[in-house]
Amino acid sequence: MRLFPVARLATACAAVLSMSGALALPAAAAPDFTTTAGYAAACAEVARGAVPRDDDARVAAVICRDTALVSQIVTWASDGMKRMDKQRIPKEAVMAEVRKEIDYVIAELGATRKLLAQVKLGKRKSLRLVPAQWERDIDGDGTVKLWEKYLFALPRRGQQGFRMTAPSNEQAYYDSEYKLGAVIRVDQSDILWSLSYHHFIEGMLTNLRAFELSDKFDGLILARPALLKAAHKLIGDGFVLSGKMRQEVLAESDDDEEWIGNPKQAGSVFPLPLDAADFASWGRMIKEMSALWQGRSLLPATQGGRGMLAVMAPLCPEGSGLNVAKLYLHPPAAGSVYSFRNTRLPAGSCQRIDKAHPLSPLPQMAEQAATTDTGMGFLRYLYWTN
Repeated sequence: MRLFPVARLATACAAVLSMSGALALPAAAAPDFTTTAGYAAACAEVARGAVPRDDDARVAAVICRDTALVSQIVTWASDGMKRMDKQRIPKEAVMAEVRKEIDYVIAELGATRKLLAQVKLGKRKSLRLVPAQWERDIDGDGTVKLWEKYLFALPRRGQQGFRMTAPSNEQAYYDSEYKLGAVIRVDQSDILWSLSYHHFIEGMLTNLRAFELSDKFDGLILARPALLKAAHKLIGDGFVLSGKMRQEVLAESDDDEEWIGNPKQAGSVFPLPLDAADFASWGRMIKEMSALWQGRSLLPATQGGRGMLAVMAPLCPEGSGLNVAKLYLHPPAAGSVYSFRNTRLPAGSCQRIDKAHPLSPLPQMAEQAATTDTGMGFLRYLYWTN
């Protein structure tokens, strides 16, 4: 999969978008998301403010609003940054624009998250989607370049590595690396996949907005402690939804144009093949992440510790670890400064390791993956399974 630095956030949103469906029209006039013209017509109706009146319409509104959000982010990141650099805008003004953009993205993700949460398909299938047909003028320059034409196309199914490179404008590349004819028939597990991704991205951005850069850009100031609590809930709910989605996929018995497929479903276009062992490891990952996030296990963060967390770890006394839940749910007062060097977190964030609060195995799992040939494959696995 080819991604480009200026749109890293946008591509994460794009992954979310590949899983939605339908327009704010009566069910009898379901829109066509399998053609470029159909996609354009459906999203034009959504842009006119049509109110979603059924589940298909809600899913359609998510597709159209989120793909429009991708366009807006990329345009802002490319044109906006060039403009600010050319005009030599002061750093404070630049930061103000960045904050405004992040707040806009958070608001849009919140709106589409709420729409997705209302979708209850049960055993019913929703719309057919062909994401490679969703053409947009992403950067707003008036032309649709090849990388824009295929931004939402799905990579071919396989175990190829996760790589970050510049976008391609060569048709041969997309013909060989992407499954341009991939079709998805939306079901409830797809809704849960998209909904969990919305929670994660909105949560991470909310976490970011809790802080401001210090005047000397040498640390962070906790400006809005309440946002840490909001971010904790969003991300925690995302883990719960990801676990539900995994169970939903495993329970499926049909095999009809699937997005994520269980080991018995051959018709999946999910870029990453998942076997029984993958589903087991996915379950363990969710279990361990939830335990860490809710404070049932602790993050190794001991003074003088070794490993991948040693450089950035807050310094907890020997025999203790970082309680992530306490850090988020009981933050220090507004105005607290986190220096990029010699950071000290509130003493209450560290908790003694005991039987009820063991060390989390997650850092060790990640470190093992990072030091082997499977490291980038592990990253790709986490990206697609959220």
